[in-house]
Amino acid sequence: MMSWFSPQQLRTCFACLAFYAGVLFSLFLFFVAPAHASPELKPSLIEGHWTAAHQPAVPIKTLPLTGGDFVFNGTLHIATTGDYVIDFKNTSTFAMFRHKVLDSRNVVVAELEGGISSTESNPFTLRHARLLYLEAGSYTLVTSLKTPYLIAQPQPYLDSKAHYQQAIKLGNFISLLCLGVLAGLMAYYIVLGLIRGQMVHGMYALFILGNLFLQGTSLLVFSDTFGVHYFYLSALPILFSNIAYVFFVKGLLNIRQQYNPKLYRWIQYAVAILVLFAVWGIYSPHWMMEMARYGVGVFLSLGLACGIYLSSKKNMTARYYLIAILTFFVLGGLTITAQNFTGYTLYVEHLGLIAVTVEALLLSFVLSYQFSELFKEKEQVLTALGISEARVKTDKLTGLPNRMALEATIQELPKNGSITILDLDRLKYYNDNFGHAYGDKLLCDFSRFLQGKLEGVATLHRLGGDEFAITAHNADEALIQTLLDETVAHLRANGFELVGVSAGTAFIYEELDNCSVVMHIADLRMYENKRAHKRAQNEQFY
Repeated sequence: MMSWFSPQQLRTCFACLAFYAGVLFSLFLFFVAPAHASPELKPSLIEGHWTAAHQPAVPIKTLPLTGGDFVFNGTLHIATTGDYVIDFKNTSTFAMFRHKVLDSRNVVVAELEGGISSTESNPFTLRHARLLYLEAGSYTLVTSLKTPYLIAQPQPYLDSKAHYQQAIKLGNFISLLCLGVLAGLMAYYIVLGLIRGQMVHGMYALFILGNLFLQGTSLLVFSDTFGVHYFYLSALPILFSNIAYVFFVKGLLNIRQQYNPKLYRWIQYAVAILVLFAVWGIYSPHWMMEMARYGVGVFLSLGLACGIYLSSKKNMTARYYLIAILTFFVLGGLTITAQNFTGYTLYVEHLGLIAVTVEALLLSFVLSYQFSELFKEKEQVLTALGISEARVKTDKLTGLPNRMALEATIQELPKNGSITILDLDRLKYYNDNFGHAYGDKLLCDFSRFLQGKLEGVATLHRLGGDEFAITAHNADEALIQTLLDETVAHLRANGFELVGVSAGTAFIYEELDNCSVVMHIADLRMYENKRAHKRAQNEQFY
């Protein structure tokens, strides 16, 4: 069977898909997102600076990604009385925060708190934003931030309620869409792994699961939807999903020590490094996200190196995988290095979520290619098996169906079907006196003539030696005996004057549940017929 697409066409389509996905994402990143986040009333960063809680007099330009306790002091200038929103730009991954807003007389007008670890309800779905009513004037914002680690630099900003409600829709849509796609793909890989019994699919399902925990926690899906506020779910699962991805690469590209010792050593080194990162992150929680980040860099580099190396060896799976890992390497590399992100309501976490989703979708094409190859191999094997089976069920000398074919045929005979066992008399005589070549000629002439007579009526089988069998769907013992007599007459007229045939017929209805018994009955009747011929002709040699 011909496949729908040639490997070259599949490769071209796959590459084009990855290219256009990258182009569309770039357009979205640099044009759509900023335009969506910047209509008539632009949100504005709050002027101020961060300090460490224990060193309030020393400004911090960049917060350490290993987290800590920090305080932001800023100034708000409100031109129009109304409802406003305070949120953080760049990232949503932090444990606890508290906003305190003071007016020009240092009177507290609002105290607002939240964070992944906080049980406070979020007024805006999947957002840390806090709503407050402010009259025109100047205010001081004091924000305390407590978090074990950070993904990027949180920057407080102010927006109007009406604009913010519109601006967050795109980011929330991306979050829910990509998480839904990943959940579906994870289920697919789990089922695939169970059905095929292969670890490679289970490893990629674990990789997706780790990212679902990360993104579901960081983007507040778990806290807002399920009430789960365990902050370390935003990093701990990634320490292990990074290791799972390495084993996935090993299985997908079939990296074995005996075939690719160099790549196999790379796999071992990568696993050792990632295990070390996992232990370090668990032992020192402030470094957990950094270890997860470094681990992503390790498996991305490993996957890219393996893809390039095996692609140079003309490994088609590796070439398809290379397209996926190149896309993932670019998007994933931006994610783990970005500290500031375009727009206000799209975070670094959104970029990471898109990167994983795109790679998972592209890898589905890699699996499609593998399945198409497996299908072609299966078709080839089945074709070869069909040819082999036909040869196994055919007698080499006469070309007739053999005993194995008879055993299959007799199972399909109807109740009124019959089997006739034949013994070609005097074959031994011709072999002994004229040679086996002459005996073979007797067998072939007998087979060819009788099969021609039986065509459309019954089927002739050779069981071996001088034994044959006739199977018929509509039993007509008299007709078969007539055709046998005609065959014997033909052979005697063409150089085999002493030949004869002994036959015994049995019917399927005589033993419906056991075809072997039917064959035995026919065999007994054949020998009885043979003995009758012997007594009648009183021949010495049979």
